[in-house]
Amino acid sequence: MAVIGAAVDDETKQVFNAIARSRSCTASRLAGVLITDFIKAEQSGVVYTPASSQVPAAAALPVHAGAKTEQVFVRLEPYYYVELGRLATERRWHRSSYVANLLYAHVDKCPVLCQDEVNAVRQVARQLADIGRNVNQIARKLNTSLEHAHVAAAYDFELLRMLLDVETVAVKDLVQANLRHWGVADVY
Repeated sequence: MAVIGAAVDDETKQVFNAIARSRSCTASRLAGVLITDFIKAEQSGVVYTPASSQVPAAAALPVHAGAKTEQVFVRLEPYYYVELGRLATERRWHRSSYVANLLYAHVDKCPVLCQDEVNAVRQVARQLADIGRNVNQIARKLNTSLEHAHVAAAYDFELLRMLLDVETVAVKDLVQANLRHWGVADVY
């Protein structure tokens, strides 16, 4: 994302920051909205006079998706700080990422996966894709001619169903273990 800077005196900066805070957004976001509105007005041929215009309504509403994240500071006793570090290290995250993901798991009631869990899901997806390719090859052989029907009889479809059940259970167990780790009641 490109950055535009502006040199103003300290008083103007303080007033602009105060206005941005009163509208629940950052000074940078407010400036971005003002610049965007200015460009739209210029392109549409409307004379834009910043001194007499009000701040656009779009600048007043914080947007959830794509909005800049906010910081929260939490004081922890030394024991909990060490435990937070241990839990975050298990997932190869920073402490702040762990706390943020803990909140996401509780608010959204959805699993938040670490890299190891994502890799496990990818492995299951690969195995399911392999099974799907095998089933497609069998179906293709049967559709070309019935003389290949003996090939289908050679496959153990009960074993195939068992493998699919194993993979399904593995994914469910992974999701439930993830939710239990975050202390969220099972929703699946």
